[in-house]
Amino acid sequence: MAQSSAVQFDAEHHDVGLSVWPFTVGMAVLLVMLGFMSAFQWKLPMVGMFVGGAGVVGILIGLFGWISQVYAHKFEAGLSKVAIIIFILSEAALFGGLFSGYLYNMFPAPVWPPANTPAGVPPLGLALILSVVLLSSSATMQVAENRLEKGDIGGFKLWLSVTMVLGLLFLAGQASEWTKLIGEGFTVSTNAYGTFFYTVTGFHGSHVLVGFVLMLFILLLALGNKINKQRQTVVKACGYYWHFVDGIWLLVLSLIYVLPYRNF
Repeated sequence: MAQSSAVQFDAEHHDVGLSVWPFTVGMAVLLVMLGFMSAFQWKLPMVGMFVGGAGVVGILIGLFGWISQVYAHKFEAGLSKVAIIIFILSEAALFGGLFSGYLYNMFPAPVWPPANTPAGVPPLGLALILSVVLLSSSATMQVAENRLEKGDIGGFKLWLSVTMVLGLLFLAGQASEWTKLIGEGFTVSTNAYGTFFYTVTGFHGSHVLVGFVLMLFILLLALGNKINKQRQTVVKACGYYWHFVDGIWLLVLSLIYVLPYRNF
């Protein structure tokens, strides 16, 4: 009987079934890339917005389905730390491509941003405020993880909620910035700087949004008593992702907002 129970436990713990959700996430990421190509390479902004938006929705649906499938089991399986690190490295390569393209266009230019860029662009003051907000959210996320490590579920939910609020404040500030700049005539088609400004900040903002939705789902799991000290892999994965997004923002701030104020 004891041997039978051990075999059953091992099967429950290690059995890995087929899942459609990783494929769903992968295809959704491909749609996001096709959206960017449609908008900026093939000059089809409406098609790019539709395809890219469908990709973002697909990523969220895929992540929800994937996490739900994992947490339907009694024991954790999948969503390993290695997997999220590999995913983060792929995202770092995408940002690296964007930053490389930006620098490739900036250094040969006689003046940067180009002369037809409206005065006050980029708005460095607001960017610095948003930086404080986003970097603070990285600290609160770490506090939330520490609370969970100590078995303080109430503290975990509190600090995770604070992190989500800070993420929303960042997104609201960025939306306000875009609305103001577009109203002043600075758009994605104004010049090369405008193209990269909206592409890079928008791409980063979409990552903040994905992180926020993932935290919302984790909070719902915690409210349903499915997150605890023994089952926190998805929390660790979300934490890695959120710290990565915050770190990328420092590069966005340096290259997109600060560097243009230097004279070349």
